[in-house]
Amino acid sequence: MKLTKEDIDKVRHIEGFPIAKDEDIIALSNPPYYTACPNPFIEDFIKEHGKPYDEATDDYHREPFAADVSEGKTDPIYRAHAYHTKVPYKAIMRYILHYTNPGDVIFDGFCGSGMTGVAAQACENPETEFKHIIESEMKDVKWGTRKTILNDLSPAATFISYNYNTSVDIAQFENDVKKILSACEKECSWMFETNHIEDPSSTQLQLPSSYQKGRINYTVWSDVFICPHCGAEIVFWDAAVNKKTGSISELFTCSTCGVQIKKKDCERAIKAYYDDALDKIVHTTKQVPVLINYSIGRKKYNKIPDVADKERIEKIETLKIPYWFPIDPMMHKGEKWGDSWRAGYHFGITNVHHFFMKRNNYVLACFYHYCLQYNPKLITLLISSTQGLSKQQRFRLNSGFPNMILSGTLYIGSLQREWNAIDWLKGKIPSILAAKKKCTFFSTDNYIVTTQSLTDMRNINSDSVDYIFTDPPFGDNLMYSELSFIWEAWLKVTTNNKSEAIINNVQGKGLLDYQELMTKCFSECFRILKPNRWMTIVFHNSKNAVWNAIQESLQRAGFIVADVRTLDKHQESFKQVNNTSAVKQDLVISAYKPKESFKREFISHAGSEETAWSFVRQHLEKLPVV
Repeated sequence: MKLTKEDIDKVRHIEGFPIAKDEDIIALSNPPYYTACPNPFIEDFIKEHGKPYDEATDDYHREPFAADVSEGKTDPIYRAHAYHTKVPYKAIMRYILHYTNPGDVIFDGFCGSGMTGVAAQACENPETEFKHIIESEMKDVKWGTRKTILNDLSPAATFISYNYNTSVDIAQFENDVKKILSACEKECSWMFETNHIEDPSSTQLQLPSSYQKGRINYTVWSDVFICPHCGAEIVFWDAAVNKKTGSISELFTCSTCGVQIKKKDCERAIKAYYDDALDKIVHTTKQVPVLINYSIGRKKYNKIPDVADKERIEKIETLKIPYWFPIDPMMHKGEKWGDSWRAGYHFGITNVHHFFMKRNNYVLACFYHYCLQYNPKLITLLISSTQGLSKQQRFRLNSGFPNMILSGTLYIGSLQREWNAIDWLKGKIPSILAAKKKCTFFSTDNYIVTTQSLTDMRNINSDSVDYIFTDPPFGDNLMYSELSFIWEAWLKVTTNNKSEAIINNVQGKGLLDYQELMTKCFSECFRILKPNRWMTIVFHNSKNAVWNAIQESLQRAGFIVADVRTLDKHQESFKQVNNTSAVKQDLVISAYKPKESFKREFISHAGSEETAWSFVRQHLEKLPVV
């Protein structure tokens, strides 16, 4: 099946239609299973898999899932692709198995990386150990896949969801990725070479031709500051880092004037350079290479960049990348691109490609080019690697963590580690293959993915969904459209954030705007959910005002909250670790949609004693048994 412009015209008016050219939406989509726009084939999916609701014959009954859930983040499926927030799929399986039967239609309106779809499909073929645990906890559990509708406003989220929920030919995947990386290596490996001297203290002259070549693992870059007292340049690495312990001093000394200063007292050094992608002179913060870690065989070495290293970097900087790569202005807003923007570490980063050193941007562009030739599905490997290969990758001496990105931000530290992009891409392959090997039984018949706003789900009929599990945005916790923008720029389809349900100053959205948007989202959930059915909402926010806004939005939409429990994901985020008032565990809200007969009776007999008792009786049926 092919997605046509005529298909797109049918859904173009739906809220959340992404910012993109029609041809790019068509190129990214795989209809009918996945479209990078509102999916025009959802109605057919529900007709094929759904069961019409009839209150007279409906005998569904479930109490709320009355147990706290604890699941870790170490599963290969969970780790295959980073995302801003993610619920472990095995935790979601518990809710699905409790609230649904095999073949039921499940909906996730804020699907993120698609873990609800993964959980629904994993119910078909659970791991032996997990199966034994569940069967010991739940009586009469019914194994078997459920059908899932996955929706998100973010094209990056729906693209990741689609790839997570789709099985691949493992042999073909490995063969294609080897071809692509071989082509990249042939063209770019010289960029990651350095001269090796066995004994740096030796006075013996070595000619360039006699140097043994090492392969660079990573290069450390340091910000340069201006001393507020004498105006001299200070390389942060030289002044503030203890090379033995790896500690970073808050107070350091200017080597020119000898005055002790703090980083916050200094201005950043600025450099001007010609940006050939934008064809203009741009200004940015000055950074210099200060350390190279490289290998010869299995042995690793550290060195201070020498003249040849600096000449190689200068040569790379003058190269014009011969392949396409995104140069979009951040968030379509020019220099001040959103609430994530910070005047210090984001100065000069006005476009997507500024998040990457020239060398790694070249490799990513090369990889993208060969993906289009051999296997476009492997673009998911590129997307999963962009964060790790960007300037967001911090460096701390003596730290054993290869990946030091602050999740939930676009933070750029004063010390950055530029990994060898070819090796990084190679290193991602085992984790993706490990995940895919667990998903060989997944089928495109089990899910459908759509890209639109949850405020407008007109392409799904009322009373057609059996269960909803969702992890919505909470206030100003995460700026999803900003955090996903680099991914989406590579996909050429970006978020239309007009109806993005967040609190964001640049978008002009406060708490009341957020609550209004969430009420619209929950109202659509209420409409499409069958009566007498359940919605599970994962909540994470430390602010009472946001918690109250969510509860009020649920009530306005018509839901009745029956239970609140905790979900422990075993790993704290950056904000949890650094904010003592932050909620340490996610809350799980169980809410249900009352029967139509009850609603009609309630309205017609409002205020009577019998109406009150009728509500009590129905609500008691939905309370957990202690």
